[in-house]
Amino acid sequence: MVFTPQAAAGDLWLPDGTRTTLAEVVVPDNNVLRPQPRPAEPPARDPEYDRQSRLFGDRGQETLRRLHVAVVGLGGVGSVVVELLARLGVGRLVLIDADHVAGTNLPRLIAARRDDIGRPKTSLAARNARQANPEVMLTLIQQEVQTPRARDALADCDWIFLAADTDAARHWVNETVHQYLIPATQIGVKIPVDANGTLGQIHAVTRPITPDGGCLWCNELIDATELAIDMLPDAERERARYVPGVPAPSVIALNTLAAAEAVNHFMLAATNLHHDDTGQAAVLHRPRSRDRDLQNPRHDPQCPTCSRCHQVT
Repeated sequence: MVFTPQAAAGDLWLPDGTRTTLAEVVVPDNNVLRPQPRPAEPPARDPEYDRQSRLFGDRGQETLRRLHVAVVGLGGVGSVVVELLARLGVGRLVLIDADHVAGTNLPRLIAARRDDIGRPKTSLAARNARQANPEVMLTLIQQEVQTPRARDALADCDWIFLAADTDAARHWVNETVHQYLIPATQIGVKIPVDANGTLGQIHAVTRPITPDGGCLWCNELIDATELAIDMLPDAERERARYVPGVPAPSVIALNTLAAAEAVNHFMLAATNLHHDDTGQAAVLHRPRSRDRDLQNPRHDPQCPTCSRCHQVT
C-alpha cells in the first residue's frame, strides 16, 4: 500500500487467497479525508443544489450525496438533524428510535401534526426526509440502539449523530466509534429547573466523538448503573427505577441551536472546509448569558474503550 496526502493505492490480499484493489482510504480527522488511487471524474452540477455547490464545490456536494449517516434518537434534537441532513443532500440516512409520537412532542418535532400522535417517530422523520429530498435512501429501525440490528447498521455508516439521552445509546455509539473508527457527534440541551421552579443556566452542547479523542467513558458521560438499567427489558427497567422519571423541559429553538452546530461541523468536515485543529473540542452554548466555550475532551490513558493500551492484538 502507498499513501500520499492526496492519494492512496494498493492491493489487498484476502484470507481466501484472492486479491482486490484498494478503492478508498478514510482518515477520520477534523476534516474527513478520502484519498483514492486516482482522481475521480468531476461530477455534473445538480441545479437543485447550485447555491450549496457554490460553497462546497461540485465534488463536495457529490461527497454529501455518497455519505451514509445515522441519527440515533428522533425527538426534539434528532428531528431537526434529519431535516438538515436531508436538505443538505446526504444520500443515505439510518433513522433509529423505538418511541412513538406523544401529544407533548408536537411543539418540538419538525412538521409534526396532530394525526401523528401514536405513530412511530421513525415514520415522521422518514416523511420529513423524503419531502426534503425525494431521492434520499432511508433505513428505518424502530428499535433501541442496543439491539443487534441497530448496532450492525451503525457499523456501516460514515457518521453518527447521537441525539438520544440514554446511557445505553451513549455507550453503544461510543463503542461503535472506537471499534469501527467512525466519527460521531453527541448533541444535547439541558434546561435545569429546581423543585421551586427556579431556572438555572441552560446548556446546549455539541460534542464530537472521534476515534483518537477521549471517549464518553473518559469524560464521565456514561453512568454504569443507569447503563445496566437501560439494558433491562422494558418491564424490569421500570421496576428498577425507584423514583419515577420527570420529563425534562424541552424547547425547539434551543434544540435547533445544538442541532445546527452539530450539522455545520459535520458538513464542513465532510467537504474538507475546516481550517483549524479544534475538531475534537465540544462546543458549549449558554443562551441566557450568550457565552460560547470550547471544551477539550479528557482522555484516560487506561480507558478500556479508547486507550491503545487495551487494543486486542
